[in-house]
Amino acid sequence: MRKLTALCVATLMCSPVSAQSYFSQLLIFGDSLLDSGNLGRRFTNRVGDGSGDFTVGDYANIAPQYLGMALGLPTDPAVSGGTNYAVGGYETADILNSINGTGLALPAGGAVARPAYLTEHNTIDSNALILIDGGGNDFLNGTAFDQTSIVNSAQTLIAGVSAISAAGGRYIMLSNLPDLGNTAAAQAQNFVVPGSAAAISAGAAGYNQALMTFANFSSANIIPVDLAGVITYIAANAEDYGFANGANIAFGPLGTFDQRYMCFDDSGGDCIEHPVFGIDGANPDPSKLLFNDGVHPTAKVGEITGDYLIDVVMAPQLVGRLSGIALGIARTQHDSLSQMLRENRWFENTDRLFINASGANEDTPSGGDQKTSHLTLGYNSAVSPAMSLGAALSMSKHETDTDGGDFSASSVGLSGLLNYRDGQWLAEGSAGLSVIDYSDLDRHFNLGDRALTASGGSDGYGWHLDGQVAYELSSSKNISIAPALGARFLAGAVDGYTESGGAVSNYQWGEQSRQSRQLRAGLLANLSVNGGINLYAEVFSVSELEDADETIEVTNTNLGYASYRMPSYRADGDNFVDASIGAAVLFDKSRLALNVNYSDEGEGRESVMLNYSLPF
Repeated sequence: MRKLTALCVATLMCSPVSAQSYFSQLLIFGDSLLDSGNLGRRFTNRVGDGSGDFTVGDYANIAPQYLGMALGLPTDPAVSGGTNYAVGGYETADILNSINGTGLALPAGGAVARPAYLTEHNTIDSNALILIDGGGNDFLNGTAFDQTSIVNSAQTLIAGVSAISAAGGRYIMLSNLPDLGNTAAAQAQNFVVPGSAAAISAGAAGYNQALMTFANFSSANIIPVDLAGVITYIAANAEDYGFANGANIAFGPLGTFDQRYMCFDDSGGDCIEHPVFGIDGANPDPSKLLFNDGVHPTAKVGEITGDYLIDVVMAPQLVGRLSGIALGIARTQHDSLSQMLRENRWFENTDRLFINASGANEDTPSGGDQKTSHLTLGYNSAVSPAMSLGAALSMSKHETDTDGGDFSASSVGLSGLLNYRDGQWLAEGSAGLSVIDYSDLDRHFNLGDRALTASGGSDGYGWHLDGQVAYELSSSKNISIAPALGARFLAGAVDGYTESGGAVSNYQWGEQSRQSRQLRAGLLANLSVNGGINLYAEVFSVSELEDADETIEVTNTNLGYASYRMPSYRADGDNFVDASIGAAVLFDKSRLALNVNYSDEGEGRESVMLNYSLPF
């Protein structure tokens, strides 16, 4: 329930598209870093049984599983009928085969367990989210060993991306390759052959450069996933995460070896097991280590990486709220004129000054707090007994505080209003424009237990155009009832801006726009009570004509990939009810009015407004 204090305005909250409701499925193609169990295991540590025995228990979740849970989408292995086609050991050619080639082979090069995805399905749901990685096994198996073969591996993976795009895939998350020279296997080799890790790092960097180049020439909507950046960030902050870090002279011959590159389980013979936290160590604990084996991360690293994947998908929905704030400011600007239009409708036209003040403190449906204050100063002129014109200056301050971000916006607006009466016919309308300063836009997210904030600022505007015609049925001086027909147009826009401070998750956001087009039919009523008191009631059936899924242009500022588009909000055409009741008291010639407004649009919206007018 919303909690309204003293006075509140029409809600400024936008309704961003829910990632859970937008994406229909999560399709995954790749190698062991994404494999959720096609080979009967996941390539990370087991969770153990609580006694310190990590040879038993389920395999821990891997990064894409956390993304799937956040979206409410399954990531079951394809071999059991699921949507995860990633297989441990797959090279880029195998990944391409699982998309539109010979099929899903288990293991790599083995028997085909399921047809290739596009052979079985032909097309891809346009609302599917696709996650792809690959290339590591090309290096491990010697397929990628020089410039030509490295470029060929990158080109093969992009061929899979292109096939998915051609089949209708709109949202394709493409991961780069972690720095293979900084894996436990490469560092163990470097301990014996100094300098070998640098060569491996150079090869991975060359692959990533080729992958990016081919991606930027592709027509697919590619969402870059900076897995290399995430792993580097985790390693650089290892101590803060509680990972073993640096050299330890107590380890004797290994006293100069960086603990970040010691592994949990050296049974594969490709890494140096940590003497204390390794599976055979004095105190086995994979949460203290980055690597489970020579190349695969532990559960904790997988969870941190999962947080990053979630942020890549969720951040556009959070930033998509900004256009809704602009739309709400335009709505509030209109509502601040309503009482003056009402007085001109039912009373004799006079020159009047008016002031409208409001404030809000409410819980938003998505969680968090929203605070708004608004002030309008205006002048109404009686041009003739039948017509009045007015103008107003409005100012507002808006703050949204949620788990995902803190957004502050202030606005200054100009608006005009018109009333006209011809016998029992009533016509009225208003128009206004607000210039909005989004001064502080802070987006919060977690990478494991580290809280990060990406900050920026922007500008924008909101405007409204509203008009209605009514016919007064009652001729009584005490009671007035008038059926009404009207239309309302609201629009908001936000300029693009660039974030900073978010480590591996800084983005440049493109321009946003949003609008609402409404047809309105309802009833207006006024009751005059002794003592200069008037009671008002208005109710409208509203038809919202806007119906669209909007996206926002995004650029990852940490990488050189081209911009891409992600869902930002969903506008669903709907029918709802707007209602308002209020009372006005006459003090000499001035009038004080209090109005309560309600709309069942979306999650519902309530407001209370105070208006004071004075003859001039």
